[in-house]
Amino acid sequence: MKTKHIFWGVLFIALGLLVLLYNINLMNFDLSNVWQYWPVVIILWGVSYFTKNVILKRFIAGIAAVILAVALFAGFNSTFYFFNDAFSLHNSNFDINSNDNSDTSNYSENYNPVIKSAEFDFKAGAGTFLLRDSTDELISAVAQGYKNKYELNRNDSGDQTVVEMKMLKQHFTFGDWHNKNKVVLKLNTKPIWDLDFDIGAASVNFDLSAFKTQSININTGAASLRIKLGDKVDNSNVRVKAGASSINIEVPDSAGCEIRTSTALSSRNFDGFDKIDSNLYRTDNFDSAKKKIYLKIDCGISSIHVTRYEDDWE
Repeated sequence: MKTKHIFWGVLFIALGLLVLLYNINLMNFDLSNVWQYWPVVIILWGVSYFTKNVILKRFIAGIAAVILAVALFAGFNSTFYFFNDAFSLHNSNFDINSNDNSDTSNYSENYNPVIKSAEFDFKAGAGTFLLRDSTDELISAVAQGYKNKYELNRNDSGDQTVVEMKMLKQHFTFGDWHNKNKVVLKLNTKPIWDLDFDIGAASVNFDLSAFKTQSININTGAASLRIKLGDKVDNSNVRVKAGASSINIEVPDSAGCEIRTSTALSSRNFDGFDKIDSNLYRTDNFDSAKKKIYLKIDCGISSIHVTRYEDDWE
């Protein structure tokens, strides 16, 4: 049997099995970011050309086919959400459209004045995610897509609370192009927040300038990110880890800001920052500012813009 026949045969078998396992609820792990490892297939294919052993060559072809099948499945499962929402990537006025064919679900947790610090962990696949307004609740969310697509859990301990909102597994079908995954989030401004977002290919628009954000961690695939930060705490640590993305971050000029980058073939535009070394940038008021923001950006081939804005908060 020829090596190419083994490659294509294993590819189709593996891809079919992935879809089958997903549809019968036997695949419970998240593959939304696996697509970025598809270059491994090219590497393995190149290695096979240096191999004269026929058995080893066929084995490499089989492994490459499995990896490609997983990458194709993960990429398709995430990316069709991303392109479906492409026209709303930079729309700061995005809101839930009640006339959409998909269902809308509401989630919330009551605010207890005892709570001083809160951790919010958000886990989802690909979609459009917005956070810009406050609420008298601890947290509220409006999700558009399958009915009851998310679950919200909370665990209080003294004056601290941990809230987790995660997307439930849905059946994967190749014909379901009209399904949406849009979530509008609102937070209470009183607690000090630790925010953790683990999402797939996404359109993200977060205005966090009104919130006390002690730490922000965003882990995503291919994405369009627009984030506005504030200066409501003395030290704020922000980490963005993304694939091929467009990243736009605004920081208040009242705070000193440091940027550390780890990027591959990315364009950088850091207005109002001084270059300290190849991967380190700081504002001119970094040492003297009472409030400091530490940005760490890890991404692939991306466009990164960090700008300063005048903060009129008193």
